[in-house]
Amino acid sequence: MKDLFVGLDLGGTWLKYGVAGADGKLLARGKKPSHGQESREVIFGVMEEAVAEMKAATADVGQLRAIGVGSPGIVDYEQGKLVGGAPNLPHWEGADIRGELGRRTGLKVYADNDANVMALAETRLGAGRGARNAIFLTLGTGIGGGILIDGELYRGSWFAGAELGHVPIKFDGRKCNCGNVGCIEQYASAPGIIQTYRELCEAAGRTCPDEVTTEHIFGVADEDKEAAETIRLTAYYLGVALSGFTNVFNPEVIVIGGGVAEAGDAFIRKVEDETKKLAMRESASRLRVVRAQMGNEAGTVGAILLAAEGYAKEKEGRA
Repeated sequence: MKDLFVGLDLGGTWLKYGVAGADGKLLARGKKPSHGQESREVIFGVMEEAVAEMKAATADVGQLRAIGVGSPGIVDYEQGKLVGGAPNLPHWEGADIRGELGRRTGLKVYADNDANVMALAETRLGAGRGARNAIFLTLGTGIGGGILIDGELYRGSWFAGAELGHVPIKFDGRKCNCGNVGCIEQYASAPGIIQTYRELCEAAGRTCPDEVTTEHIFGVADEDKEAAETIRLTAYYLGVALSGFTNVFNPEVIVIGGGVAEAGDAFIRKVEDETKKLAMRESASRLRVVRAQMGNEAGTVGAILLAAEGYAKEKEGRA
């Protein structure tokens, strides 16, 4: 029987999940409301139901060996516990993901930060496939990050590494939700891009539409000079941040995902140009900046790979 692994991608609104072998090719998938505003007990109940559904769907294919979980917040990977930073899941702080889900299912459980598992999917099977050293950035309501060094995820000394969205790029910049000022999240996330556009419109004496979106800004850039300038500035701000990451880590590839990246390859090329212009020549000479490929499956597939790789390492250790 084939070894199978369930991946759970936990969000404040939805739990997305799937099952696959170690190759990450989904055999079944699903999506349920996560009830993220409710108690841990409720959230764990939803997870347990998802695992049972995937087990039933693949009973004639193989045997479930382990579960991988991608969770918002800072996750102690070694213990499988959430240790902080998940404001959209108000009762999730301190959740013993490995212990509780393992008790409920009888399976090995591996848990990590959601951006880390998305980075794992992209660097194993997506746009960064084959890279040993890579950086992953997801641009949405906030900015998440992941770092791959010598083929392994870098988590930091206390599992709070790769908070790439909170690297300051302007010492006198906008106040960030993390308490600092000038973080890249305030300039290259969707809300940050919209704020830049509003500020430029105001400076030009224009009134912005009431409901501005990043899709609107990118869509009207050919005839709206403030929108075009917003895109130029956003690419520049990202270039400032990414050039710093490039000088420190010398990655082969930087993968950009999330809703903002859906603006298209032309925007990614602008970001790559700015990064290479600002980084040290030796660090950036062979660097590629590319758009993520895994889309909405990245979190689920990354969680599956987290479980499969963790299980394989433990199995080797027991051999």
